[in-house]
Amino acid sequence: MRLEEQYIKPASQLMEDYINGKANILQYFSYGPSVENFSKRFEVLQQHKVDRAKVGSILRKFMEPNGISQKAEAHLADFENGAPVVITGQQAGLLTGPLYTVHKAISVIVLAKQASEQLATKVVPVFWIAGEDHDLAEISHLYRGVDGRLDKLNFPHVEYGKNSASTAKLNKAKVHSYLEEYFRSLPETEFSKEMHETAFAFLDGADSFTDFFAALLNYFFKEEGLLYIDAASPDLRKYEASYFIQMVEKSEEIAEAVIAAEQNLVEEGYPAVIEAEPQAANLFITVEGERILLQRDGEEFVGNEGAVSFTMDELLDIAENSPERLSNNVVTRPLMQELVFPVLAFVGGPGEIAYWAALKGVFKVMDMEMPVVMPRLGMTLVNRQVQSLLQKYQLTFSEVFNELKVVELRNALMESIREKEAEHLIEETQRQLEAKYEDIQKSFSAISGGLTPLVEKNLQFHLKQLQFLKNKLEDEVVLQNSTQFNHFGLIEMELRPDDNFQERVFSPFPYLNVYGLELVQDLLKLDFQYDKTHKIIYL
Repeated sequence: MRLEEQYIKPASQLMEDYINGKANILQYFSYGPSVENFSKRFEVLQQHKVDRAKVGSILRKFMEPNGISQKAEAHLADFENGAPVVITGQQAGLLTGPLYTVHKAISVIVLAKQASEQLATKVVPVFWIAGEDHDLAEISHLYRGVDGRLDKLNFPHVEYGKNSASTAKLNKAKVHSYLEEYFRSLPETEFSKEMHETAFAFLDGADSFTDFFAALLNYFFKEEGLLYIDAASPDLRKYEASYFIQMVEKSEEIAEAVIAAEQNLVEEGYPAVIEAEPQAANLFITVEGERILLQRDGEEFVGNEGAVSFTMDELLDIAENSPERLSNNVVTRPLMQELVFPVLAFVGGPGEIAYWAALKGVFKVMDMEMPVVMPRLGMTLVNRQVQSLLQKYQLTFSEVFNELKVVELRNALMESIREKEAEHLIEETQRQLEAKYEDIQKSFSAISGGLTPLVEKNLQFHLKQLQFLKNKLEDEVVLQNSTQFNHFGLIEMELRPDDNFQERVFSPFPYLNVYGLELVQDLLKLDFQYDKTHKIIYL
């Protein structure tokens, strides 16, 4: 396994400016994305009041069903004894969701170790599972490679309705069948059986999407002592009751702060990704199993276009006595993480950091400051087959990803193998046909204007047949050179699937299938520099 690190320009201007320390975006954060800011943030955290014993017991209770490793137990003790945390989070995707979920976990582990050394104190990595998320369509799919192309395999989730990832009870038979189909699309290797048995063992022991996700997260990172919690945990919700009360009481100020920040961001040339509304309450409530976004309407909080309604006092009563019914959105989730944990640094992806850019004023409303917001480590895994093809065609990762060199090679190959004489004959026939039909149309029009559409329809029929011949000619030429075209397709699908980062598309499991379940642990042994470079890992 070899590590190569190089800068890749982010897709968004906001992210590019943020990681490069541009002042016009840094003003929206309490700290820049640098480990040098940890010392100052650590000093601020000394005033951060957290019931560490209570939060520690909530973490322990949630993690116990999967088994708590010695390292995790040590981290729990460190937390209870005063350690700050480096935190990240993600939805409970099937088979961990895209690779970047694993990359986030690796990021907080690496960053917590680095912070611990820098501050000469214990720093603990934490993963916040967004189990309250009810967008099951977003988490219930997997991508696979089929004949050199990307295929999205959707899991049938309609039966779960508006339930969240933590409350939706898995239909084990359907999930089992779905994952069997997915695993069948992977090549048979010496690791396939173990991978298959491990995944299904965790599925059999899970009741919800979150249970399945947490079990896999624990399996991959227990030896690193990664702590994790479900945001929808009833015990955590109970602990958060007083915080929900504050968010309800200050909901109008929170909305105003987001709107003001987004207006300023737009003036600076950045997008308003939250698209905040003045009446937003930035909280969800669960009613008869459905998670409903609340809005303020005068003195009331309403949802589902007025189908549900609560007075301020009613909502405050729910926050105090039934907090498990409430949950956060993208605006209030960072606040809740900060209230529950002493957060030294939050690790997020480009989308999350774009949300955070609008939240500095929100933290101020709650008498807090933002933690250090660090971009997660971006990674691309290059398997041995792709390595061989890169060598064969004398390509580098940068040429494939940044310079689109494969597109140039494919176009050059196509140009070199075209049957130009045959193409010329078809094109000449097309021109002659169009000229003759022009004469026919004039003649027919002189007889009756009603015949003109018939002539045009007849012409299009013949032109379509000529195009069919041209396409078939091209298909045959490509087929005769299919090996090279397939090579180019494979390189692109692996390194730039659908013009995207690999980590945003594929699950870790195709790579575990080829390199074994220890792959994640092997990645953690690499000497990652926590900087703005992308990590290219040659397996």
